[in-house]
Amino acid sequence: MLLINSPADYMKVLYIALPNLFNESENDMGRQGRSYASYYVKEAFKEVVRCYHAEAEWADKCHVPTFDEYVLNGLATSGYGAVMAASFLGLEEVAGVEEYEWLKSNPKIIKAAKMIGRLMNDIVGHEDEQKRGDCASGVECYMKQYNISEKKATEEIQKMNAAVWKDINEDCMRPTKAPMLLLQLLVNLVRATEVIYANGDDAYTIPLSVKDSVSLLFIELVPLCD
Repeated sequence: MLLINSPADYMKVLYIALPNLFNESENDMGRQGRSYASYYVKEAFKEVVRCYHAEAEWADKCHVPTFDEYVLNGLATSGYGAVMAASFLGLEEVAGVEEYEWLKSNPKIIKAAKMIGRLMNDIVGHEDEQKRGDCASGVECYMKQYNISEKKATEEIQKMNAAVWKDINEDCMRPTKAPMLLLQLLVNLVRATEVIYANGDDAYTIPLSVKDSVSLLFIELVPLCD
């Protein structure tokens, strides 16, 4: 049995597992003639790690960045870029080099999705994060920059999330460089985020609040009319 006693131990496990995973995916992509896909996925994960490191430095120095500085870094720590890049691995018919370049260019619809993922997490989880000694979240950064209350900061951030949904809808309603299948994948990811953080719950950390929804979707039988 593997005993894990410290954060360093956790990192060792991840360091071993991730390269192995990347090597497997690289072999699979090579057989499909899509070695480029592994490169883009690796780069996406590297960006996440770099931005996590920035957050760790902020926490270590008790530094509260401006809200704009936080969001710029937080777009990566939302994890959406890495999730989308990894999702493209299984979509060989529509996700080629051009589509990966589109994702890497961080177009408006991708930025909007990342912002929703980052800020919705911050709204529901920032109090527990501060108790753990994490870096300031978007809520704390907004409070400090504009010298307002937590309630007011949360309201303003919620307005931002509503506004960027318009960017997502706009890009889905007009021709883009990305196939509609990839846009649908992104929209469904954001919709899942809305469910996970609905009503102020943090179902990402404590998933019991979505247990019934998962059961209805995947376990319970759909009643048929006689």
